[in-house]
Amino acid sequence: MRTRMALAALLLLSPGLARAQSGPENVLPAKSQLFFRWDGSQAHREEFERTAFGKSMKGDTGKFLRELWVYATENIEQALNQKDPQAGAVFKDATAALTEIVHGGIVVGVEVEKVNPPKANAVLVFPGAGGESGKLLPLIRKAADAAGADVKDVMVGRRRVNQLTFDGAPGLFVGWWQEGKDAVVTVGTTEPGEYAKLIDAKQTGLAKNALFNKVQGYKDFTTSTRGYLDVQAILRVVEDISPEASKVVDALGVKGLKHVTFASGYDGTAFRGVLEADMPGPREGLLALTSTRKFSLKDLPLLPSDATSFSASTLDIAKGYDVLLNLAEAGFRIFAPDQAENIRPTIKAFEQVLGVNVRDDIFANFSDLAVSYSSPAEGPLGLGSTSLFKVKNGPKLMQSIETLVKNIPNNPGFEVNLKTKKYRDVEIMDVFFKADQFSSRLGSFAVHKDWFIFSQYPQGVKGYVLRAGGQLPTWKASDELNKALAKFPKEFVSIDVSDPRPTVEFLLSVSPIVIDLANKLTAFVPNLRPFDIDLVPHAQEATLGLFPRITISTDDGKKLRSETRSSLGLP
Repeated sequence: MRTRMALAALLLLSPGLARAQSGPENVLPAKSQLFFRWDGSQAHREEFERTAFGKSMKGDTGKFLRELWVYATENIEQALNQKDPQAGAVFKDATAALTEIVHGGIVVGVEVEKVNPPKANAVLVFPGAGGESGKLLPLIRKAADAAGADVKDVMVGRRRVNQLTFDGAPGLFVGWWQEGKDAVVTVGTTEPGEYAKLIDAKQTGLAKNALFNKVQGYKDFTTSTRGYLDVQAILRVVEDISPEASKVVDALGVKGLKHVTFASGYDGTAFRGVLEADMPGPREGLLALTSTRKFSLKDLPLLPSDATSFSASTLDIAKGYDVLLNLAEAGFRIFAPDQAENIRPTIKAFEQVLGVNVRDDIFANFSDLAVSYSSPAEGPLGLGSTSLFKVKNGPKLMQSIETLVKNIPNNPGFEVNLKTKKYRDVEIMDVFFKADQFSSRLGSFAVHKDWFIFSQYPQGVKGYVLRAGGQLPTWKASDELNKALAKFPKEFVSIDVSDPRPTVEFLLSVSPIVIDLANKLTAFVPNLRPFDIDLVPHAQEATLGLFPRITISTDDGKKLRSETRSSLGLP
């Protein structure tokens, strides 16, 4: 008992020792503005296997994907060996190193102290990849030797630090070494040997970083990935570049964004993720486009009954003109300061030629709700996506767009054409672009009541018109989706729903055809074995446990929070 108490007291009274055992984050730059950690596939294997996708990986789907990976790597290695045995050996080592990283994960920290002169370091730690059987560090050394790089070895404590420089980039260093059981790779302006000394001097590590402690503190679910972006710390560095850079920061309005944190992991059968953006300051520039107005599913327009995905968000589009104009002026003040004062007069002259006031006649007629969706009937694999925007004055908006497009001057070899047609009492406009011998459709659009509809092809516009007239069935939330939505707020500033099953089923249904064709071609390639078509799982069986991916965002005026639940993800 006394021995145990003595050991406990020793640990409590030895902060240096305790900190040395705090994990890979102890090696990262202390003032990292960017932090990212993925625990790898082995750390939470049990949690992954409880997810819907994890369960499917235990059956035919898992066998298929594993064999597909083996087949691909085996044949690539074989092809490289036939051309150059050394290349085949390098690929084999790279595959082993990649497997090592996938199993153990990766931890990244980036600190930029200043830009002029540059002083920055990126540190990557690969947990468990630095042991005696580790593949990553020897692979890096082989690659450096093969490239003829001048690698220097420096002993720092018990470490052998490898470091190299580049003739074309003086002051830039790359280094790698073993830190306990981990592998460390650094890229930056600090010599790797000197950086290793900082670790021993306890001048590195994120233990005192508030954002790091925040993302480490997620307790609602088991996290496998987490990180942060310290926006304010980055902006301080950017503003020190020059007064012009500070003006661009002001124009972008990102000063109102303090930091971003995120975490993802496992929650029962679902993969779960949370992203939070702290925006306590006034929202200017691009942030002015955000809206805190909430809406619910009942506020959405009529969606196709076969919609596989849809998204909706509140955006203050009416402010878009002024935001873009301010950004353009800020850019000209940096790159062409003598032309900055001419932007507004030039735009005014163009507006006179086009016959519209872009701010008042176009931007001001949009409301603050934007929606997009994909429907297989209107285009496979999302190619027939349609976007809708709530409008205040639809007829005026259409008239202004028509006037603008018709008044665009056509020059030799450059034309923009507008064709108008009636469809079920709705006017649809098609816009075409032609340059020399190349021509392209820019899209089709129309206004129906208080919605502006845009699609690459007219079928998307027609589909909405038919649904609005009652000629086509419309989407309704299924019991499955309603049950999933019950875990989210009822009102939100954005929603994104995507069902992976149609895409997965389509890809698996065509896989036998594609593989059969590829197998026929293997007869012309020496030593290339065919892939066993029997391994392809039945498309519906592979998707039995899957469910829609849902992302919902809320905004209280100070913090934007997005939460995601999905059935597909990586272990």
